[in-house]
Amino acid sequence: MKGFWTWAVALVFGCIALETSAQPDSLPEEQPARFQFGGYLKDLQTAAFTPERGSLLTGNFLHNRLNFRYDFSENFSARVELRTRLFWGEQVRWTPGFSQQVDYENGLLNLSWVVADEPALVLHTIADRLSLNWQTGDWDITLGRQRVNWGMSTAWNPNDLFNAYNFFDFDYEERPGSDALRVRYATGGMAGFDLALSRGRDAGSTIAALLYRFNRWGYDFQVLGSWYKNDLALGAGWAGSIGEAGFKGEATWFQPRKTTGDSTGALSLTVGGDYSFEGGWYLGGSLLYTSLGSNNSEALILLATQPLSAKRLMPFRYTFLVQGGKQVTPLFSANLSVIYSPGANALIIFPVLTYSVSDNWEANLVAQAFFSPEGDVFQNRGNALFFRLKWGF
Repeated sequence: MKGFWTWAVALVFGCIALETSAQPDSLPEEQPARFQFGGYLKDLQTAAFTPERGSLLTGNFLHNRLNFRYDFSENFSARVELRTRLFWGEQVRWTPGFSQQVDYENGLLNLSWVVADEPALVLHTIADRLSLNWQTGDWDITLGRQRVNWGMSTAWNPNDLFNAYNFFDFDYEERPGSDALRVRYATGGMAGFDLALSRGRDAGSTIAALLYRFNRWGYDFQVLGSWYKNDLALGAGWAGSIGEAGFKGEATWFQPRKTTGDSTGALSLTVGGDYSFEGGWYLGGSLLYTSLGSNNSEALILLATQPLSAKRLMPFRYTFLVQGGKQVTPLFSANLSVIYSPGANALIIFPVLTYSVSDNWEANLVAQAFFSPEGDVFQNRGNALFFRLKWGF
């Protein structure tokens, strides 16, 4: 695999050399190199509890993001983005191995650091974007840590092989990145090829995939094939509308490479729709089928312990989602997500209230409540309340 990355680096820097040689010896003073900087600072307060007395556990953390971009020319740019979080309080003190949980680096490069690890305080920083990009004509090439977003559906994305994300992690809008080489070529209109190659620290994490996008009958389609870790994967997705309602879906079949002649593979499939009404109302729904999922009521516990991937986006075999929202005023919105698994008889309620304090300030109140049966009685298993204040710059 070292040979692959040597070739990848040589490819990108070869493109840079061509780009540089095509530039005049000196750039006009009226066209200086462009530097962009932005980010945000968040304060998130958490309270987690169960119905048992004395179970309340509070947490606090500051979340800072710094985004840097430098445009060497119209075609060539570099990008660095840093995510730094300071955790303190009861949640840190009473969670065994808390610093190891937040130090989640899975990439080929170790760009994650636990700066401070105290009994009730942890400071962690990670570079989750670090890439070079070259664009010319119909070509777009990116090398480095980046977000390879192949999802088309709203809630769950079985086609998102590189960067599957947790539906409940509302505080990570940017989503994780992958150490990858990505080459995109536009063939005209909305059509084009997308090749991505990625590897983590071990050979079993290798993903090499090719995707083709096109438009027919007013729908956007995509098909993909992949060497996905220990599997071969084939997938497809679509996004369009039926009347005025959105209609989207994705499916991916994962077949172990050692057993390509049998039916031991796994299917991850989602389909959903949404509709926006007059007066600021929104209604949406999705179904996720995971053949590796469980119908056991204890599967709810796996939400916190099960590794997340495009192969298994939820621990349940069948998961239904209903979402509703209302833009109450130009500054205030309310949203509610209800998730239910009929096989496991598990229910999750996820309301979000958002208020725009000013152009750069936003406040959120979020709740998550989890329910599953105990015998013949439906029980509350746990709850979490979050208050977040965000300042963007």
